[in-house]
Amino acid sequence: HQGAADSRGSLQVCVALDPPLAQPSERDAETKGRLPGEAGLDERIHSWIAECSRPAHCHHRTYEALGRSLHRDWVLATRYITPQAAPQGAYTPGEKLEVLMDQLARYVALVPFMEDWNMQEGGQEVDVEGLDVWTTSAELIDIGAGDWEEHATLLCNFFLSLFALQNAKEKKKAYVVWGVGIPEGNTVYCMTMDDPPPGEEPEVFLWNASKGSHFSAKNHRCTLKEVYCIADATNVWGNIQATKEIRSTSFKLGDRKAWKPLFDAKNPSDTFMMDTVQGEIDWKPNQKNDAFVEETTKYIRVAVRNRLEHWRSREGKSMVDNEGANRKLTEILKKMEASAHKELAFSEEDLHTDFAQYLQPGNPTSGFNMTGFYINRAFTDISPILDEIYNADIHHAGPVSGDTGERDTQFAHAVFVKAYPRRVLSLWVGVACLSKKR
Repeated sequence: HQGAADSRGSLQVCVALDPPLAQPSERDAETKGRLPGEAGLDERIHSWIAECSRPAHCHHRTYEALGRSLHRDWVLATRYITPQAAPQGAYTPGEKLEVLMDQLARYVALVPFMEDWNMQEGGQEVDVEGLDVWTTSAELIDIGAGDWEEHATLLCNFFLSLFALQNAKEKKKAYVVWGVGIPEGNTVYCMTMDDPPPGEEPEVFLWNASKGSHFSAKNHRCTLKEVYCIADATNVWGNIQATKEIRSTSFKLGDRKAWKPLFDAKNPSDTFMMDTVQGEIDWKPNQKNDAFVEETTKYIRVAVRNRLEHWRSREGKSMVDNEGANRKLTEILKKMEASAHKELAFSEEDLHTDFAQYLQPGNPTSGFNMTGFYINRAFTDISPILDEIYNADIHHAGPVSGDTGERDTQFAHAVFVKAYPRRVLSLWVGVACLSKKR
């Protein structure tokens, strides 16, 4: 009848999937099809990334098992990790393991740091996707610079070689770690870990290979703040723990509630290409460095002296050298290099004691106050060295009126360069001002 159309009912149907299926993201597309010749491994890595990222507390983490080589092809991270012997001259044979580790860490840190975008040739259009490359250790040494992953891998491989010689008693392992650090953000570290008795938490140290520093994972000052992934030569593990704090992170890699392995019994690695991409490093054992070091030292010393004179002349002040103090400063810098490389005990306290004795009565510098600073870094370019000296503002020292002689303010400057294998340089620059006591 007339009102039948108005009284018709309706039915709403809602269909849901349990568990819900996530919509494909841009990240899903990015992690597929990168290994066209190994479809099985490509699919496994894609699935592993999805599994690691599934918990809500893991959404912010970046999980990755591949690196892009210098030739722009994708390579499994495990293939970069293998024992590589450090060159003679980078360490002191016969020293304790802890000393050897510190020496190798310092050598790696002295390899200049250069982010991947600097490798883009001038005039080329920037290849954003291809910027992040992971070179082999031989390529790192030949190029003479690298960034976080190259430094971490070289140090890890040095440690693996070192541990292989002493592992019967030390039982240490080395890994490459991806995470978040301060101040760089996303970063790559090296990790060393003891092999503890069953059920016990291993003792873990995290090494910033670009800086040469390391911290216990339990140290609140550790500069690595969160771990995303860990890799060795056999596997990659994704951190699926809710905690972000390094100090409360478990490093029991066999705990499936804490770490999700890329390869396991269900997904074995033996069907995939796992051979290393690392080749032999040419350490050039017969390379002569004496003339190179002398030339580099002279170049830096002249540049520092000329710039100090220029800065003072702009304010109408003279630049008076104290040659005796120059020699003393050079002597001190040599001791500091030996100390930094664990070859000599020479502390900051020893430094101040040496200078205090040098300023005592009976010495040419008695009657003067001395203030100054030193710089130690890898050397690639003079500009950052001069900038650091300028920012220290020491060139402004000296009398502001004409009632004192120009020799009442004198300067000492010294340069010491130590060359390690493949001309990896440790540069020391010291600058001091001697002011007449009034």
